[in-house]
Amino acid sequence: MKNKNLFTCIVALALLSGCIKDEGDIMTIVRPDVVVGDKDTKNTDLTTVVTEEGGYMEAMSPKDSIVKNSFETTINDYQIENLNCYTILHSEFKNINTTRNGIKEVGFVYSRSNKVPVITDKQNCVVLSVKKDVSSSDQDVEFEGKIEGLDFNSTYFVRSYAICEGDGKGKSDSVIYNSRPLEYKTVLPSDVWYQRKPAPDKMMSRTNAFCCNNGDDVYVYGGQQGTMRFNDLWKYDTSNDTWQQMGTFENENGHTGPARRSNGAMIAYPNPNPEVNDVLLFIIGGECGTNGEYTGTIFYYSTAENRFADQRDHPNARNEFVVHDEEGHPLYEVEYERDENGNYKLDSDGNKIVARDANGKIKYVLGPDGNPKELTTHSSRSYIEELPIYKDLADGSRIKYGIAGCVAFSLTDRGFTKYFVAFGKTDMSNDGQKHVSTSIYEYVPQNDWDRQGSDRYSYAWESRSTNSDKTAEGFYQPICIRCGDRVVIGTGESSRNNGELSRNFYTLTYSVNSQSISMTPLQANDVFNDSETGFKPRANAASFYLNFTRDGINYDRMYVGTGRTCSESEFNKNPDPTKLLNDFWCYDFVSKQWSRKADCSSTVVRQGAVGFTVNRLDDYLVRKFGDVENMNIRGMFSFGEGYDLEGYKTLSDNWEYIP
Repeated sequence: MKNKNLFTCIVALALLSGCIKDEGDIMTIVRPDVVVGDKDTKNTDLTTVVTEEGGYMEAMSPKDSIVKNSFETTINDYQIENLNCYTILHSEFKNINTTRNGIKEVGFVYSRSNKVPVITDKQNCVVLSVKKDVSSSDQDVEFEGKIEGLDFNSTYFVRSYAICEGDGKGKSDSVIYNSRPLEYKTVLPSDVWYQRKPAPDKMMSRTNAFCCNNGDDVYVYGGQQGTMRFNDLWKYDTSNDTWQQMGTFENENGHTGPARRSNGAMIAYPNPNPEVNDVLLFIIGGECGTNGEYTGTIFYYSTAENRFADQRDHPNARNEFVVHDEEGHPLYEVEYERDENGNYKLDSDGNKIVARDANGKIKYVLGPDGNPKELTTHSSRSYIEELPIYKDLADGSRIKYGIAGCVAFSLTDRGFTKYFVAFGKTDMSNDGQKHVSTSIYEYVPQNDWDRQGSDRYSYAWESRSTNSDKTAEGFYQPICIRCGDRVVIGTGESSRNNGELSRNFYTLTYSVNSQSISMTPLQANDVFNDSETGFKPRANAASFYLNFTRDGINYDRMYVGTGRTCSESEFNKNPDPTKLLNDFWCYDFVSKQWSRKADCSSTVVRQGAVGFTVNRLDDYLVRKFGDVENMNIRGMFSFGEGYDLEGYKTLSDNWEYIP
């Protein structure tokens, strides 16, 4: 009783002194001896509010807490129509003094500008009434409320309130507030997929296409729909969400082999000639024909000239090479007879006549050193070459084989960038089966020219080893992705254990000194390895890499999802929808941890999709959030084959991911 009288006196003194003047002003008296709920609770204050009559109410209120700070989406016609940012809040009042009358309403009041929001500040504050049927005798009230329609990435001030009704005899209602306004920042949309426009009808649905990035452009080649394979190249505008056909490879020039391909690889190769500002797209291996025959040929597309397989665009178009004879010996430039006017003399067939000395020996053109000058020629290739996958026969002939489900990548060491093709399956075997390869081939441009004689069986692609050849793991239909300055490869049908599926991931590095590639395993945590809910071994998955900044924190991440949980041959025999996936995983290179993210879509499981990074310059999200740091960095999965609500089919849909 003594404490109660003391408290009343303190409040009266405060009122008389002018410290508390207006409705909504707060005087807080901390009573550490009062415990609400758990004895360890520290955020328990006595809260008072002055009414218009100068009275007050009292209660004890723990700090308001956020239950969930998130958003929800509405998608129509492949566009986000609404992103509802919301916050669910929890609050409670304990031991409310109801001597004046009972509680008639509880809720929350919030504001972006008023740091001490009150329900009477209607210009700056918004009121969310949660309950209006509170029992008049309640002294303890606990409640939650969902505040919707908030601005993303914005700071709000919020606190709970309770209204105690007047006595109906001239005394007005009284309002008590939680003494500590809660300050928090709303979220940015994260970990969400939405569907972009599908590819144009002319592009058609397809699976097992292959793609690569050239700067901000994404190129997609080939693919298949049933037994029909494509030979068209498309460029995706990552800023404006549009597809453009760049060309169709019709002219094979009798060199390249089938141009209609699926399940191959592609890589962008900057033309080394300083006089040419061009990037060549190497289109490598894959399956061709209606039966999916393997091919080892490589042709290319000039991005600067928008054309396929033209010798003018070849990396060695302007380089000179020494010509050799059938035995591999270098040939030398010879002199030719001329008449008195300096013109070449011609024989009856119109050929120049070789000049000879008095002894009948051929006269050679001498170089600066006085020795015969070697005969040189320019490369006349109209395609890159064959991969060195072959068998030599006893009669001196050679059988060439193909490769599919392989990958292509570049690695840099000490300023030298090298380009590689690796793994996949080859059809080079004695048992007639196609086996997963552990082979890696490097492109050596100085070897890439039209050779003669003993050089005719030389290849522009040379074999390279890994750092642990005896235990090397190769993959068929793996993911292979550049993640900043790293290249990561993983999943697929493994060369180990008779082609069983893998969930291993490696980073690849190259040593110029040893001319070998090192494969270092990525660390895997318990979430990844969980036998029930963890990452399932798979093949034919898709991936992309995102490096973005949010709230001043840099995120360096690789994303992997979808795929097939059985071998290709098994699936082809029995296309079971339960063998396809739409789960989605993230590897964080900073924490070295795997985590599961939102599934790619709720209606489609798929394999054979292509994945890539996009940089949006202007769309709904950028406009809505304004100049949000790196908000325009996204990932995308496109195409593939799988099951949706209409059954099994090849796909043309495009799904975009906001990290």
